[in-house]
Amino acid sequence: MAGRTHRTGILPAAGAAAAMALIAFQAALRRRAARRRAARRASVALPAGTGIASTRTAAAGAAARTIGILSDSHAHGKHSWWRQTVVAGTVPGLRLGPYESHPGAQTVGLVDRLDAAVRQADLVVVQAGTNDIRKGRSPEQAAEGVRVLWDGITARGAAPIAALVPPSETQPALAVELNRLLRTAAEARGMPLLDVYTPVAAADGSWRAGLSNDGIHSNRKGSDLLAEAARGQLAGLTN
Repeated sequence: MAGRTHRTGILPAAGAAAAMALIAFQAALRRRAARRRAARRASVALPAGTGIASTRTAAAGAAARTIGILSDSHAHGKHSWWRQTVVAGTVPGLRLGPYESHPGAQTVGLVDRLDAAVRQADLVVVQAGTNDIRKGRSPEQAAEGVRVLWDGITARGAAPIAALVPPSETQPALAVELNRLLRTAAEARGMPLLDVYTPVAAADGSWRAGLSNDGIHSNRKGSDLLAEAARGQLAGLTN
């Protein structure tokens, strides 16, 4: 009788141990699933290749600076100058930061994206104003809208980098004037200026032949030229 009592006591103890092991195993599975969900969310929050580019540039050295962009569609396309440079990790010393490229956005709409654009960023490129002049605003109004974005970035503790807007087939003179105003304002502030206009522009402010399919955005050939120019400039502007 005593032997049976001893064995009966062992069985509940073994069952409790097995139950505890099962609970621990299930908890580990839940933690692993949560990590995977977080990784998936992070990967879709940024354009294709972002994770790889960020890892590669970060590994290049602790001195890498984080750079984001606040823009309309010109940084958004699959082969845009931005994707071919910072996103692809081909600019030494730069690590990809916030990606705030919004097709169709005017400068007033990008104000709402300022907080996101500077989050954990040292530098923020601002390329905007094309949609302002396309929607009837003057170059002066568009330039003022861009200056508001520069001020917002500075006030939030990051450093803005001015970028010229691309040419225009429908409003070439307005694009020329807007870029003149942006260049003058950036120089007055001692702000770095990225020229992603001159490599693809004709003398009148329109696109050079064969570099745009719609008269607004660069095609693949135009984007390649812009990426080459931006790659050469960014390293010097951000040192």
